[in-house]
Amino acid sequence: MSTQHTEGQRQKYDRAFLLSDGKRNQVVELWEVPQFGIDSFADPEYVCIYGMPPTEWYRRGIRLLARTTLEAVRDKLGDLIGQDVARVLHKAPPATTFTVIDPFAGSCNGLYWLVRHVRNSQGLGFEIEKPIFDMTTRNLHIASLERPIELIHGDYKSLLAAHRLPADQFIVAFLAPPWGDALSATTGLDLGRTKPPITEIIEDFERVYKDNRIVYVTQVHQHIEPVSLANLKQKFDW
Repeated sequence: MSTQHTEGQRQKYDRAFLLSDGKRNQVVELWEVPQFGIDSFADPEYVCIYGMPPTEWYRRGIRLLARTTLEAVRDKLGDLIGQDVARVLHKAPPATTFTVIDPFAGSCNGLYWLVRHVRNSQGLGFEIEKPIFDMTTRNLHIASLERPIELIHGDYKSLLAAHRLPADQFIVAFLAPPWGDALSATTGLDLGRTKPPITEIIEDFERVYKDNRIVYVTQVHQHIEPVSLANLKQKFDW
């Protein structure tokens, strides 16, 4: 049943509403997707995924929960991230193979764009929430992306060790955990308060893949809490 309201009493489709207890796990209708884009970003086609605008992916049978509509890496951003990572890796020997790992895969759109841009790569995603895992598995099948992506249901912390890779396999770790209350309107995104904190995820990867070369890709907000960013930078060689 549609929940669309008449003008004057219409619910604003913003971050708070899509993450609210009564809405977050509902499957959104087609009209709600551009409404979120308009209300939040003045762009009705904001939620493009798998290379398709909302009308196209919805027509093909792809569906998103309200929370995934908000949290999914949209195409424009995913494309830019993928291009950035490809530039960083362009000096790797031509025969190098890459595994792109997303411990919080969600819609898998971020993973899709990274695998699309990083040569000789395959994708490995983990999704702990069964409804999102089931929906994304179905969406990937419908989308027929022709990209080597394996999505696994469960907590990456307990499953990474079962997916060890040869030491010559180059890993791209895409870190985009739920922000929760880590995003503040005044101080920006606190990377130490994401769920889990970014530095904790890095430590998990370093334990399992201590012999592999790893590039960490962290999705952030345009405003970042400076102390948390400084603490994160200390973890890396460059």
